[in-house]
Formats: sequence, C-alpha cells, structure tokens
Amino acid sequence: MYSESFFPNIKEKIDAMQLLRSDPDFHESCYEKRIKKGEVLTRKIINNNLFFIEAGVMKFSYAKDQAFIFQHFLEPTEFLRLTEYTEELPMEYRYEAITDIVGWVIDFPFFERVLAKEDPHNFILMQHFLRTRKKFFQASIRANLDATERVYFCIYRLMYDGFHAKPNSIELPMFVNYVLLADMANVSKSLVTLVCKSLREDEILVSSKRPWTIIDVKRFMELMAQEKIPIDAED
Repeated sequence: MYSESFFPNIKEKIDAMQLLRSDPDFHESCYEKRIKKGEVLTRKIINNNLFFIEAGVMKFSYAKDQAFIFQHFLEPTEFLRLTEYTEELPMEYRYEAITDIVGWVIDFPFFERVLAKEDPHNFILMQHFLRTRKKFFQASIRANLDATERVYFCIYRLMYDGFHAKPNSIELPMFVNYVLLADMANVSKSLVTLVCKSLREDEILVSSKRPWTIIDVKRFMELMAQEKIPIDAED
C-alpha cells in the first residue's frame, strides 16, 4: 500500500499556472477570460477547453426533472473542466458564476505536454481528482439528509470559506444569501428563512447584513452534533 505522504495534500494548492507560465509557448496556448456574475457555461459552450479559475467562485449543477441540482463550488486554483472525468458527469450540467470570474482558457495538448515535463508524478492531476472526489462525497452526504439538516450542513460547508474575524466567530462568504442557500440545500427559500430565524433567535447567526456571520461557532457545532449531521474528522 502507498503511504499517506505519497499523495499530494488536497488542502495545499499547487500553482499549476506557475508551471504553465514557465513554458515559452504559454502566451500562444493560453489567454485570459472574464466571466460575469450570473453567466452560465454549459457542456456545449465549454466544448474541449480547459479553464483555470484565478479569481472568483463558480457552482457546478446537473439537470434533473427540468431543474439544476447544486453539487459543489469551484474556487481559485481549480480547473473548471478536465477531460479525464467528463464521461462520468451527467449528460446535462452547467457551471454558473456566483461572483465575477477571472481565469485562463488553456489549450489542452499544451497543458498535457507541460505537465508531462514539469509534473511527472502527476501531483496536480491527483490533487484535482482527490479534491473533486471529496466534493462529490460531501454532496452524497448532503443528499441523504432531511431538508432542515441540509440547510445546517450547507452553512457548515460555507464556514470553510469564511473569515475568522474573531474567536468563535466566522463571517460567511459575501455571496451567501437566502436564495443561494436554498439552491445549495435543494429546499425552498421559505424553509431557509425559518432555519435562519431559529439560528438568529438562538444567537448563533447574524444575517441582517452581509457578510452573514456565525457569531457562536461552538454552539453551531453542538447543534450539528445534536442533529447527528456528519462533519469532517478533523473538526
């Protein structure tokens, strides 16, 4: 068996663009692209391009019963699409920018050639696949919770991208609102409103202005334990 250290740390973001920029053909094979908040990219639009997110956040969803079901976010240093796993994706899916995006469109043969030379152990691809695997595993956990538990779980996941302004307090990302949280949890906006009202009354959440803030992280985690909602081992 491989030792744990054989695999790259999925929490440590490897700078793939630095490797690509070091190649003399970089400017002939890559170009920057801006994507506005709300813009949607589908399988047909993306085609065979590889897209690297430099700034901003996108969400990945798949089609079911004439609606798109949220799966996970993609953030800076992540690839929007890699051909190695596209056959495992649903037939109809889309990426939507939930903030303004700046990224790079990369010629895939160029990408393969540079990585074969500069990353012979495939740490960049392994990190990408391990990270994607974890996101889909989290999505499977979320799908098996009841509606209220899904809202709690989504808030918990958003805390990972939050700002620890002070002890026992986390500011959630600026893009968080009732509509986004309802989309993440696949529930109605009215249920999200009720859950957030309860958290406010328990003096756990402040959502009257952005950024939303978990003002008592300890009590929120106790609530997660009380509801028996799965959390990461390190928490």
